[in-house]
Amino acid sequence: MRSTLGTMVIAAALLAPAHAVFAQPFPGKMVRIVIPFPVGGSSDANARIISPFLAERWKQQVLVDPRPGAATVIGTDHVAKSPPDGYTLLLTSTQFTQSPALFAKLPYDPHTDLVPVTLVTISPQAIVAHPSLPAKNMKELIALARARPGELNMGNAGNMLPTLLFGMLAKVKIENVPYKGAGLLMIDAMGGHVPLAIGAVSSVQAAVRSGRVRILGVSSLSAAFPAAPIIAHDVPGFDADTWFGLFAPGGTPRDLVMRIRNDVAAVLQIPDVRQRLLDIGGQPGGQSPDEYATRVRNEIAKWLKVAKAAGLKPQ
Repeated sequence: MRSTLGTMVIAAALLAPAHAVFAQPFPGKMVRIVIPFPVGGSSDANARIISPFLAERWKQQVLVDPRPGAATVIGTDHVAKSPPDGYTLLLTSTQFTQSPALFAKLPYDPHTDLVPVTLVTISPQAIVAHPSLPAKNMKELIALARARPGELNMGNAGNMLPTLLFGMLAKVKIENVPYKGAGLLMIDAMGGHVPLAIGAVSSVQAAVRSGRVRILGVSSLSAAFPAAPIIAHDVPGFDADTWFGLFAPGGTPRDLVMRIRNDVAAVLQIPDVRQRLLDIGGQPGGQSPDEYATRVRNEIAKWLKVAKAAGLKPQ
């Protein structure tokens, strides 16, 4: 009996420290927010705006960790394969819901290997043109594209689906020019190396305000450019807003997902944070994980349909 009791006491003593570590309130160490895009784009900007305020709230360092490559697949897969403990998060864009239509085989399952946490911002997409292009509005662009089928190029930040959707609905043929990020895209758009570009308002607004590109239309009402025409007025059915949101690795406990979501939502209510996000063209989010998950599922299905209708074969 004494031997058995002694064994139990020793076992309890050995388990106590491990249990104490496991039960330690989150976060107990640095949190990394992985960005699957190059530095300088909208995902990076969103992360760098919220991270200092999360760090202050959590009393821990929050590191923004860019891991670009393979059209966001490298960074996304890194988070998908990280421990589900809340210390490695993904801040990505609508590209997450479009990748299943672009790639025949992803190294992660977008439905199960990552858990939606919350939206950070939603930003309309904008179509912009270099001033040398003889089109000052959407009607003129459509007329020009029909007069010169296949001759116009439209740059995108690594994703052709919005351009395909535009071409299908407007009944025009515009060639896609993919870039590895919005920053590189806008450099070429401002330099006239690509006459058209499509990207989040948050990505194009600096170039528009400088006068180095002209805004032709936006996918929905933009606080940054309230006078900009809505693309769907001339191209009915065009709906391609860009969002930026957080994911956690699959298997992250629900209560931890809710803790992170609630803290992010609280940060998004801070006036300075809201204003800085509005200044880059984003409408602050904060939706629940369930609302966000519904959006993600619906958009994956939507972009798969667009790719199929366009005859796009995943690579």
